Amino acid sequence: MSLLIAENLQRHYGAQEVLVDANLRIELGDKLGVVGRNGGGKSTFLRLIEGLEQPDGGSLTLARKLRLGHVPQRPHFKPGMSARDYVELGLAEVHETARELDRLGEEMGSAEGDALERILIRHGELSEHMQFLDGWDAERRVETVLSGIGLPEELWDREARNFSGGEASRTALARELIATPDLLLLDEPTNHLDLPGIEWLEAYLAELSSAVMIVSHDRRLLDRAVNTIVEVEFGRLTRYPGKYSAYVNLKAERFESEYRAWKKQSEVIRKEESFIKKHMGSQRTAEAKGRQKKLGHIKRLVKPFFDVRRPVIKPPPASRGGEMVLHASNLSAEYDGRVIFSGVEFRVGRGERIGIVGHNGTGKSTLLKILAGRMQPSAGELMLGHRALCGYYDQDTSDLREDGTPFLEIRRSHPQMSDGEIRSHLAMFLFRGNDIDSIISSLSGGERARLVLSKLVLSQPSWLALDEPTNHLDLASRTALEEMLGQYQGALVTVSHDREFLDGMCTVIISVENGTVTRFEGNYSEWRAAKDEAASDLIASKAAAQKASATTAKKQAVREESKPAKSQPRENKPAKGKAKSKGPRNPFQLKKLEASIIKLEEEREALQASMADEAVYKDAELLRETQYQLAELERDLDQKNAQWESWS
Repeated sequence: MSLLIAENLQRHYGAQEVLVDANLRIELGDKLGVVGRNGGGKSTFLRLIEGLEQPDGGSLTLARKLRLGHVPQRPHFKPGMSARDYVELGLAEVHETARELDRLGEEMGSAEGDALERILIRHGELSEHMQFLDGWDAERRVETVLSGIGLPEELWDREARNFSGGEASRTALARELIATPDLLLLDEPTNHLDLPGIEWLEAYLAELSSAVMIVSHDRRLLDRAVNTIVEVEFGRLTRYPGKYSAYVNLKAERFESEYRAWKKQSEVIRKEESFIKKHMGSQRTAEAKGRQKKLGHIKRLVKPFFDVRRPVIKPPPASRGGEMVLHASNLSAEYDGRVIFSGVEFRVGRGERIGIVGHNGTGKSTLLKILAGRMQPSAGELMLGHRALCGYYDQDTSDLREDGTPFLEIRRSHPQMSDGEIRSHLAMFLFRGNDIDSIISSLSGGERARLVLSKLVLSQPSWLALDEPTNHLDLASRTALEEMLGQYQGALVTVSHDREFLDGMCTVIISVENGTVTRFEGNYSEWRAAKDEAASDLIASKAAAQKASATTAKKQAVREESKPAKSQPRENKPAKGKAKSKGPRNPFQLKKLEASIIKLEEEREALQASMADEAVYKDAELLRETQYQLAELERDLDQKNAQWESWS
């Protein structure tokens, strides 16, 4: 079933053509990732679907009664409305369907014949729709989604109107996820999420019944949550089956194939035109005219274009200092009287590549600012190494003067550069022609990011402190940044939620959590794997500890029941279950077996209890691992119990 059909869609702003003959069909169950350059038309296409803009040509057809979901840029919260109340508005369809099912259920009792048949058919349709909405478990999903996207529990029942921009965006995202629309549109949904939130979202989207269209620059999200890539390039939409990594290869293969076909046709046309020119007016004029007529009917191929435009970011020369870049001792930071972290020890060696990760609000950016000398700690000492000069990248690009231009911004920080040198330097960051005189307040997030990077490389720092450097960059610009950092000789400390970036750039991960800072040797994927393994071990140990007392009491009760009653004479028969001994009579072996059973029972109880723990049941991967452990443990316990019964 087609949910949306775009045919020859056109949209322009003045003389700028953003979409030209764009065609796309979206079917039920499609998971589409939309990629392309900043300003290339991705968000414009989403706004056309949402009805926020109208096309200048072509047609855009939506399925009848299509339930469309999208996250508004500025969500509106009524006075007094809490985050939980706002998110529950997304369950309106679920509540309405449930009421209709209840009504039909009551009518069944008195209906007969054809009337009953119609009710049963309608009841079946609504039950299927309820299943699509995941409505049977809707109430619990509200808290699951709020927690999954990283909105702190203390905010759930607060007035949403007072939220920050990031908190408001997450709340709006939660409502759309809960609603399970037919088609869900998401424009850079990871911008306000931390790493755990991003990983939760990609797992949730992969299981969501809705068709989904995601505009994103997160390569790992595009590899895990979508099954098709739609590229927006030169105003047209090109569909590639598979995830992002497959798209990269398919795009290169398609270009090579189309280029070979164009080149082959061009050679044929060149030869034909040469023959026509040579023989027109000669004895072979008739043949030349025949070939000319035939040539006129050939559908000429357009020369394929492989867009390789991206910033040319050359690594800044890093002055050689000592082995130590900086050493922080017993650092603490506070905000509004609340301790963010304390007692932090942090060392950066020459050439080290360090990634800082953690939940939103744990103090990652605060820590980076202290290390970069942009903020004073509330306690502790920061010692810089010999000739240590920091190049700091601020994700908010707040160092830029809003009333300036790219040209004046470079002139302000580097007055010794000539006009030609400034123009050449900005051109490497895709500021060309009139772009260099654009007012900074009018620049997009990606353009501002490129301008800050252009200033950063001119400062010739000995080490770099980067706060979310890839946030506003398109995929081509991210690649250019990674290539530059790969060649940079100085140390690097970065806060990022781009997992591909962290894996490719960093060999040390610093996690900031619950006021403490922990160092791990390895990249992000290795750190995450170690963390998951530690979580599994913790669940197992908790299970064993919680179960110990319960199982001991249970076994003690069994032993008490097996003892002879006080009123019975000694010669009476032993208690039921102890009359025969089919196994070894060594009491030590029996005690050892009983202890083993007790331990397994304790572990089972702990595992069962852990599955009711919010941290486990909201993490699909961790819950699945817990279920596997429980199944294996049950098998072992059955074998031990069978052995105990045969011995007793």
